Amino acid sequence: MITIYDISEKSGFAPGTVSKALNNYYGVNAETRRKILEVAKQMGYMPNANARALKAKHSHNLGVLFYLRDSLDLCQHIFIQILNEFKRVTEDAGYDVTLLSKGKDLGAQAFVKHCRIRQLDGVLIFGDYGSDLVRELITSDIPCVGFDYLGNLMSGVTCDNYEKTKDLVGRLIEMGHEKILFITGEENYVTEERKRGFADAFRQRGKEWLPCVRACYSDPEASFEATKKLYPEFRPTAILYPDDYSAIGGMNALRDMNLSIPKDVSVATFDGSIYSQLTSPQLTCVRQDVKKIGIALAEKLIRIIEEGEAKKELLTVEAEVCFTDSCEPLK
Repeated sequence: MITIYDISEKSGFAPGTVSKALNNYYGVNAETRRKILEVAKQMGYMPNANARALKAKHSHNLGVLFYLRDSLDLCQHIFIQILNEFKRVTEDAGYDVTLLSKGKDLGAQAFVKHCRIRQLDGVLIFGDYGSDLVRELITSDIPCVGFDYLGNLMSGVTCDNYEKTKDLVGRLIEMGHEKILFITGEENYVTEERKRGFADAFRQRGKEWLPCVRACYSDPEASFEATKKLYPEFRPTAILYPDDYSAIGGMNALRDMNLSIPKDVSVATFDGSIYSQLTSPQLTCVRQDVKKIGIALAEKLIRIIEEGEAKKELLTVEAEVCFTDSCEPLK
């Protein structure tokens, strides 16, 4: 079946522009519309009958839910970066994007009820997928996609956490570091993938690794305390933090103890957000491609809404290991 993405590739116009032209929405000039319709005709594009019925019921409103540790929290900068790209793509396709809350006095199924009150066509979710409120939304008939979601209830987009953690830690080992401590976030799919990559980097080299220390994602205070508790009994040569924001707390703890980065201890982290670039030294990190992640989330949700795509899948966007002055070979 020919889709708007096939027509986009053939015509050279963005999927959002193709969708607007095919559905006669505003915002597309006559010449562009003519070219797109001509390509669609040449390719034998036929709108799916079910998709047409779905389109007739659209409000063209999408919700975005941030729900972390039972709070509606925008604390992770990477979420904002992904949302910016998601918003750009969906607005190009004719959708409005608003933040979703529990609303007042909605009780059980608060998110589901709020979606119905707002007549949302679909929802992008960041956060705690184990929460009852979030699970109720995922298992409803409202189209949803999630960042870093792994399961069979909806589609998700993530990065190659296992491979890139293994690459980062492997390079640290090759630089002479063996006493590498991994301070993790809360237990979830991402944490498990990173812990697996961490262990396999050592296992593949026939070396023993240190037990991980649990803290919290996006919580500088938790990383500060976890780092302080290590010393003076234990002195790792390198520390891996769960995200850039948390790494700032860890770095502050190291400096409080008069430890120099990277002379006394190398530091690395995940995400590669603006926080990692503003520290001194800049942070070695696994940098996620937030633009590609945002685009993938947007395009998947639009396909579910407009084409009735039922396939639930985990889409993986490749990340990049970036070494900076926060890590150096062990002398």
